[in-house]
Amino acid sequence: MRHNRQRRRMVWPWIFVLLLCAQLLPAGSAFAGYNELIVATDGDGITVYTSSSGSKKAGILYNGYTSELSLDDTHGRFSCLLTLDYTVWLNLEKAENRMPSRMKDEENSAWMERFPCNIFLAEIAEDYTPVYTSPQHKHITEKHMQGTLCVVYGEFGSDYYLEGPVSGFVARDAVRKIADMNYNQAHSQTYIWDEPETRMLYASEDCPVYPATSASGYSDVVQYRNYTSDREVTVLRDLGDWVQLTGSQFVEKRFLDPEGDHTYPVEYVKTDGVLDRLNVRWRASTDANVDIKLCSGVPVHVISRTEEWAVVYVAGPNGGVKYAGCAMAKYLEPSEDVRSGATQVRLVRDVYGNREMTLFRESGKGDVLPAGTLLSVIGVEPQGSSNANQEDRLLCETEDGRYITILNSGILEPVSDSGIMAAARSALRMRKAPDPKAETICQVKAKTKVEVLLRGEIWSVVKYKGETGYMMSRYLSFP
Repeated sequence: MRHNRQRRRMVWPWIFVLLLCAQLLPAGSAFAGYNELIVATDGDGITVYTSSSGSKKAGILYNGYTSELSLDDTHGRFSCLLTLDYTVWLNLEKAENRMPSRMKDEENSAWMERFPCNIFLAEIAEDYTPVYTSPQHKHITEKHMQGTLCVVYGEFGSDYYLEGPVSGFVARDAVRKIADMNYNQAHSQTYIWDEPETRMLYASEDCPVYPATSASGYSDVVQYRNYTSDREVTVLRDLGDWVQLTGSQFVEKRFLDPEGDHTYPVEYVKTDGVLDRLNVRWRASTDANVDIKLCSGVPVHVISRTEEWAVVYVAGPNGGVKYAGCAMAKYLEPSEDVRSGATQVRLVRDVYGNREMTLFRESGKGDVLPAGTLLSVIGVEPQGSSNANQEDRLLCETEDGRYITILNSGILEPVSDSGIMAAARSALRMRKAPDPKAETICQVKAKTKVEVLLRGEIWSVVKYKGETGYMMSRYLSFP
């Protein structure tokens, strides 16, 4: 998804892959690392504990449950990561002691068909049923609508543990059992054994479709994968205005209608200060990494939202760079009447584009964006540190509505004064270029006010006593 770089994607710790029995390791041969576990006991499942010492029973995982197991032996038990916030411990030998030692592929398949699996197919019984990251309860990840299909893999007090289209912990009285499942059914991609419905999903480069993780519009998880062309999809359930697809995906039904509205609502970044920027993060947490910082007034497309967060994507009206992530909902405004924080600039030298003409720098082999081109700086990519030798990555909008990335603020010249002042936090040099080795124009004392013409992540273009130059952003206090 991200231009010129592979998008980080949130990956749940479990995978549903059939395990050849020869790959399973008994407890005596455990080693540090990871291995796939299948719960296969003489009873209904395996008891799991809250700690490696087994001091407290957490719950039970049913026969047939498959997940990734940490093989670090601690007090004779091994850790099993259920959600990003919740880990349990189990006895590996007790969890595996019914597995045949060696079988041919056809024997393995037949054994899986007969396997006494306690996992069952279920549906959510009430609208806006919350899904939690741990039993009783850490925080909500999604709210699912009545009728949403799910698979129950275990029980933890008054909660069921679910995986698949719904992943996490749900109150037991909010889940309705549909049917028992054998192992192969429990680990299929459709979660039902009748022929599922196939429909056409309509998408394009101009109107991409971003599947959500619930049919309620409430999600703290970003599905970075998007569809930009028409394709066939498998529909598991009709949920009113939404449908449930395979692969833990939900889309609005309008995307299955060739005549439907295939756009997302647009809202506008509204920050407290003109120079403030809205962080778009890779998941809904203030601790998550920031992919892009957007200026006030920039439009974003809202895929879904919670009370605190909105899942958004950012794209130029006429294409170019795209971003997807989570932004705090309180900084988004439906009205277009939002103060702009963009900075008008012009290129002072020719720059060369990559093949997609989305990333531009002074050296390259692509087509030229000539000196004098007018742009609007609408955001900046954080660099992970404020090393003075790094180049700023500035998100710009062209006059024809494309989003591009410009490397190095030194090739952008602001076209007007801003009147916005920042204070030096300490004695600070103003240089002729965004380079710690560049010639010093002057040095200012701590608390001295300078006019900010362009705020960068590493270097800012400033004006002081009629001179224009560069100061390191981390040493400036912005209003």
